[in-house]
Order: sequence, then structure tokens, then C-alpha cells
Amino acid sequence: MGWSLLVALLLAMPEARGQAVAVTTRLETNQIPVGGATVLHVYAQVVPALRATSDRIFAWYVDLGNTNAAAARLDYVGMVKPTSDKDPQLSSLGSDQGANRKGIYDTFLNLPGAGVAAPVELLTIPVVGVAPGVTRFRVTAGSGVPQLSSDFLVAPKDSSVPGFGGDYSAAVADLQVTGSAACSIAVHIELISNGTQLKITFPLCPGHDHFVEKASALANPTVWAAVPGGPHNTGSVVVANSGAGAFFR
Repeated sequence: MGWSLLVALLLAMPEARGQAVAVTTRLETNQIPVGGATVLHVYAQVVPALRATSDRIFAWYVDLGNTNAAAARLDYVGMVKPTSDKDPQLSSLGSDQGANRKGIYDTFLNLPGAGVAAPVELLTIPVVGVAPGVTRFRVTAGSGVPQLSSDFLVAPKDSSVPGFGGDYSAAVADLQVTGSAACSIAVHIELISNGTQLKITFPLCPGHDHFVEKASALANPTVWAAVPGGPHNTGSVVVANSGAGAFFR
């Protein structure tokens, strides 16, 4: 069967009910801190019953979903299709719909045997932790591109009917975002209100409470006392300037 006919089938074939391809996902790590990063990988492989008669996964068309963008963000700018053709006339990186990406598609004209004997990688997407929580990334059949109707097209070795459709039962990946990794607190002190007050500012570590403490002298051991009003999670505290020496942490 010629490639031009297969392309025509991909564009014109009504949505197929079969599941010629199994889609899977993998996170390089399933737990990251706030501000940390990992990578989501998406793979596809022809189902066992069709491998002997299949030439390759010819074309694919999927959506990518994120159930909790408040916890983690998919960096679509850094998304890569490492093994696909990336022909601008036959591919797209999709479009955003909130935290999700719809209508990602491409072909494997230049990769013989793609996804038959072993899974072929469709996508890699960087993931960044935003706030403590859990999210699930899910791959589903493509949508939003009127010219496309089938999510997968598998080219046969002979003149038999091509395979269509994807099985997404294993196309999910869960990520836990924990409190931020260790961060350095640099305290800055400045005189305000004509020198009658001290303004203490510091960067915040997401996922943590912050407390400012004061000591009148450094000794062994130093006696630290909490500044009233804690936790001080706004990144700044204003205290009276007594004129005497003081140390803050």
C-alpha cells in the first residue's frame, strides 16, 4: 500500500474502534521538590497481535493532559518529538487549552519499523514543580484538528487493511511535588522611617513557614528570641530600632 494512500486514510478514515497501538508514559522521577524538574516520556508500540504483519506506526495524533497545574507545569516550550519526521506540512506541536495541549501529531515515514519490535518515543516534555501536591499526566486520543480523525495509523507489510486506534490504559503518570529543596536565606536589613525602624527582608522558600529571630549579642550559646508576629511568610518584617546592637536571623 502506497504512502499517499495511507495519508489519505489518516485524513479521511472515520474514527476507528480498534486498538492497534499501546501508548505508555514514564517520568524520570515521580517525586520532585517545588522548583525541581523531571521529564515526561511518551511511547507507542504496535500491539502484539499485529506486530508480525505491521511495517511501522505510520502516523500518530494525541492530546496531553495535566490534572493539577497548580502543583506542576508541563513545559511545552521544551517539548520535543525526538524520532518523528517533523515535516511542517504533516506535523504539529499542538495548541494550549489551559494546562493541556491538544492536537499534537506527526509521522514516521523516515523511521522503518517504528514502534513494531520496540516502543518508539513520541514525545519528551520537561516538567517543573510549582507547589506541593499531586498531579496526573494523561495521554489521550488527539482532538481539535478537523482534518484528522484517527489517533494512530499502522502501516501493514502487505496490501492488507491498516491498523487504527490507540490503547491509553497505561498512558498515565503520577507526580508528587514536595516542599522546596534546601534554599539559602539571605537577610537584608535597612533603616526606614527616619531611622526609627528596621525593615528586615528575605527570600521565601515555598512550602515552609518563616520565623525571624533576634539576639542582643553573639555568644556561645547565642540566645535567640522570636520576633512577634510569626510566621513571617511575607518576606519582610518591620521592628523598632532601639539603637542598641542587635542581630537577626
